Amino acid sequence: MTTQIRQAATPAHPATRATGGALDDINGGLSRSWLWGALGWMDVKRRYSGSVMSSLWITANTALLVLCLTFVLAEPLGSTASAYAPYVAVGLVLWNFMQLSVSEAAGVFVASGETIRQVAMPLSIHVLRLVWRNLIVFGHNLVIVPVVLVISGIRLGAPALLAAPALVLLVIQVAASSLLLGLLGARFRDVPQIVTSAMQLLFFATPIFWLPQVVDGDRYWIVAANPLFAFIDIVRSPLIGAAPAAQSWTIALAVTAGTCAAAMFAFARFRDRVAYWV
Repeated sequence: MTTQIRQAATPAHPATRATGGALDDINGGLSRSWLWGALGWMDVKRRYSGSVMSSLWITANTALLVLCLTFVLAEPLGSTASAYAPYVAVGLVLWNFMQLSVSEAAGVFVASGETIRQVAMPLSIHVLRLVWRNLIVFGHNLVIVPVVLVISGIRLGAPALLAAPALVLLVIQVAASSLLLGLLGARFRDVPQIVTSAMQLLFFATPIFWLPQVVDGDRYWIVAANPLFAFIDIVRSPLIGAAPAAQSWTIALAVTAGTCAAAMFAFARFRDRVAYWV
């Protein structure tokens, strides 16, 4: 009996407590969807306050870019306008969501530093707020995709349903990446500049406006080893009537699992220090 009492009184291991605290934080953030949902909408409204077209500028900018790229690059890349337009439209919409989320993620905790220091709330709320407001922007851009598909004569079949779980996987990856980059950005203030520069380079190294078959042979590793292309490919290909590359789903699942594990480990380890870093 005495042994059992001593075992029951033994405190939990610090790592166990840290992991439990991180999980409670994430669960607490998810349960407060009314809060980060309202804050995300407010961010978008504030960004376009005073504008006549308001958030329609988001859709207009993407539509004009798709039109310009199709007019300039479709023929030089050996494609037709009807095939290239949906390819680049879906690619740009997905890239804008990824690029905007990742670029803002590195400063997500720093930007909310005053709130973090003064208000007791789950840190994950700030990450969920970021992902939600960028999903709103993504929704505005997504409007042009069905329009382009109809104009291009592409009819969606049953394989197009695969785009839904692929999109869910992309959102999970963005959320985990945002949490991890937010922690790094709070500790090292050079991270936002590094991330911004890296995303600019990756835009040109990822088949978004150019076709994967442009690079072949010894240079095809640029496509095969690019995880950003894998996430774009598993969403875009079903929508344009094509099959994703053989390795795309494997890479996307592996990268998401690795990112979630790394983000969870870092969040459990350093969550209590964020208030001091910002």
